[in-house]
Amino acid sequence: MRSRCRVIAFALSLAVLAAPAALAQEIPLPELQKKLAEKNYYASLEGLKDAQADVRCNIMDQLVAAFPDAAGKPIAVKYYWSKPAPEIAPKKKFVISGIPAEMADLAGRAQQIFQGKEDLVINAPVYETIETTNAQAMTEGAKVKVVGEAKTPADQLRKLQVEIDAATWQVQKMEMDLGQAQATVEMVSQDLGGKWGVESTVVSSPQVKQVMKFEYAQVDGFWLPSKISLDYQGPDGKPLATTFVYDFSNWQVNKGIPEGVL
Repeated sequence: MRSRCRVIAFALSLAVLAAPAALAQEIPLPELQKKLAEKNYYASLEGLKDAQADVRCNIMDQLVAAFPDAAGKPIAVKYYWSKPAPEIAPKKKFVISGIPAEMADLAGRAQQIFQGKEDLVINAPVYETIETTNAQAMTEGAKVKVVGEAKTPADQLRKLQVEIDAATWQVQKMEMDLGQAQATVEMVSQDLGGKWGVESTVVSSPQVKQVMKFEYAQVDGFWLPSKISLDYQGPDGKPLATTFVYDFSNWQVNKGIPEGVL
């Protein structure tokens, strides 16, 4: 009898250990896309087809002030974004105007301040990154976990892992293997009219951390950035440069982009 009881107890212990794995359940990718779109705020999914804004940057102001010959010149920066249809990849660009042609040094340095930042302004749906891979989504306890691999050997994104809170559908973490580089993106969300919008992101690589914080304004029914703060930190968390602050104003939405800008 004692031997039989031991066998039953052992079997029950195995059942308990196996229970979490049994609860894991695959989520079809169309359902995953639907849930992410319902719970997270992406302007392009809310009907935004184009947008433009005036831009100020504290580092740009410091740069222009260091060139006496630039005083009084009508130097300005605008941001343009366009995605006229869901199947079309968005176009986006910072455009600097008003720098005299003879001030090539100023123009070159100004371009560096905005180079590569055009992707940070209007967030693309996370699902657009997921669908570039052969992906599978599973519920695992309090998380939805997505694992993806490159579709072809030529794809830059080799492997992808995404963690999503199963209760709120907030995207919390993305890990990307880009071949010669790896990056981890950790996100904190805020409520934008009943959906989750990005409040901050930390992009970590072995050499540097990029910490971004977002503030928003509502423009004609769309939530668009009013301020983006960007810090660069070393692996030890110490700042590598002055904080870059990009201020956006005078947003115009769905009014068309001037021909030839994008």
